[in-house]
Amino acid sequence: MVFVPMAVPWSPEHQLQRLQVTRKLLETEEQAAFLVGSATPRYLYLASNHSNKWGHPRGYRIQMLSFAGEPLPQNSSMARGFSWERYQLAVTQRKEEEPSSSSVFNQNDPWAPTVDFSDFINNETIAGKDLVAWVTAGFLHIPHAEDIPNTV
Repeated sequence: MVFVPMAVPWSPEHQLQRLQVTRKLLETEEQAAFLVGSATPRYLYLASNHSNKWGHPRGYRIQMLSFAGEPLPQNSSMARGFSWERYQLAVTQRKEEEPSSSSVFNQNDPWAPTVDFSDFINNETIAGKDLVAWVTAGFLHIPHAEDIPNTV
């Protein structure tokens, strides 16, 4: 979204600033990987080459509103085991050999993970491909006395 100046018919010496939706085609996985804390689009729309019954492109709209907490520092020896947490959203080509962003085994050996999500984002083209949207959703809950007896 950008602000666009607009003439005011009843006051020609002034201008209004109105929001206008802008579109930007993301062509590669690197362009479609949004790190935690970085600027993100208000809407991300994944469209296909097919139209719905009203003639509009079929697609999915993703709004990134969730915050899952601070990621591990990249220089941490465990960071590769949890590399998915650095991204609010990442869009990659769908591949059979990339069925999940992590593995149950990563929790036991994050220093040599069986799945390193950061390897999925290798700057391949995503335009016109079968895509996967990897969305990190969550919240940070810090337990406090008012949680008792539910959270210990």
